[in-house]
Amino acid sequence: MDKLTPPITSPNAARGSVMVAVIGTLILLGVLAAAIQKQFGASSSSMVTENRTDSAGYAASSGLAFAAVQKDSALAAMHTAGATTYTLGTGLTFTLTVGAKNTGTGKYPVTVVGTSSPGTGLEANAYMSASITPAASSNTNTGGVSDYVMSTGGTAKVAGYVAGDVLADTVTLQGGSTVAGSLTTTSTTTPLVISGGVTVGGTGEVICSNSSITVSGGSQVVNGTLYSQGDVTIDGGATVNGDIYAKGSVTVSGGSTVNGNIHSQASVSLTSAKIGSSTVKRYIYAGGTVTATGGSTIYVDIHSQTNIALQNITVYGNMYAKTGVTTDKNKTKFTGNTYTNPTAPTAPVACATYTAPTAPIFTATTTLPSNGDILLSAGNHYYKSFTRSNWTRYCLDVSSGDINIFVSGDAKITGEIYIKTASSNNCYTNRMSNINEAYASEAAKVFLYTGGEFTLSGGTNWFGTVLANGNIQPAGGSSIIGSLHSINGSVNPNSSWYEIKYVKSNYLSSH
Repeated sequence: MDKLTPPITSPNAARGSVMVAVIGTLILLGVLAAAIQKQFGASSSSMVTENRTDSAGYAASSGLAFAAVQKDSALAAMHTAGATTYTLGTGLTFTLTVGAKNTGTGKYPVTVVGTSSPGTGLEANAYMSASITPAASSNTNTGGVSDYVMSTGGTAKVAGYVAGDVLADTVTLQGGSTVAGSLTTTSTTTPLVISGGVTVGGTGEVICSNSSITVSGGSQVVNGTLYSQGDVTIDGGATVNGDIYAKGSVTVSGGSTVNGNIHSQASVSLTSAKIGSSTVKRYIYAGGTVTATGGSTIYVDIHSQTNIALQNITVYGNMYAKTGVTTDKNKTKFTGNTYTNPTAPTAPVACATYTAPTAPIFTATTTLPSNGDILLSAGNHYYKSFTRSNWTRYCLDVSSGDINIFVSGDAKITGEIYIKTASSNNCYTNRMSNINEAYASEAAKVFLYTGGEFTLSGGTNWFGTVLANGNIQPAGGSSIIGSLHSINGSVNPNSSWYEIKYVKSNYLSSH
């Protein structure tokens, strides 16, 4: 539903009209209307025509319900689009207008006009408005591993380029690595440390830890929202492009930059920090003391449930503190006003949980031949082991369906991977060499389970999803299209440098 957008052209609306198949009957609309009254108790509602009908009210309520399930990126797109009309059914529409996001509260102002029998003498309209909080992003994932490029209840070591979301008990990031996706650690005792020239996240991505988060070092760039059940430390000139939510304290120092708002259930400390600009004001919300010092200039409104201390700093913004604001008058420049009614911080959301997938049950009777090419076509294949030490050509023929490989022992791949698709002439036309192959989406059709360990020999790539009971060990220089999941082991325990691109598994999605 959050992906719905009206077509560019339409006879019924200035900015387009689209059939919204979410509400099929007026009875369902009535249910939504009742629910919306609970969700938006502070919404304003008034009739704009004398001939009021329940149908127009139901349509307006449906418009608010539709807006309420949109994610941040969708609401931003709706704001850019302007007033847009959606058709619920014959003679029933709503026109939705999304205002600019309030960077302080994180909410979007939304207005809806529901219309019954538009363009007729019986036309009736109903107006409603509300402030909408964007629907949660992927951090609310309940742990379905098919949604991740890499998952384990143990440790995942990232070394190289990872395109997709990572979920593990603990994650270590080798210097210079990139995670182009969300990153979640479930350990309550081991902090998530991002350092050594690492880049993490992207637009709409989430970095979440059940412990603390440290982002350290001048080349560190984190793009996305940070959620920490502990403290957050940003130092050494690191940059965070997103909001920060922490159950504990937040410390920003050493010339580090936060291009977002800060919410801390405890205290906030800024030392030589950069936050906000002359064109974009930021907001800090803290349950405890907020201290800002270090000679820098910040553009921010500060809310503290206790007190605010400003020392040797220039602040463009207002101060909200229950017990007052102290300043070093000789070295501090403060241009705003002081108030005693601060807004409380928003608590961090819970991180995604890891639920280990169930190992398939099967009986393996086949032994892998010791020599020759290996050709696998659509269907289920059962092996006692799937190990080759000599260089081998593997052809995965997905032209007629999915390939599921079940191995009771270890699996070791040594050689070249070829992919036969419906458009291939033969098995050995498409040799996989990198993660950007044109046929990458076909990796959804390949699944390998091993009751032992999965290993790639040096110079060997892999195509498809791997689920291993034990460790998963890529080789240095490997390219992998698909995903890697360990039930009782670790992913990349040897810190091999490799690249991987996420493609969702057909098998794991349905099991």
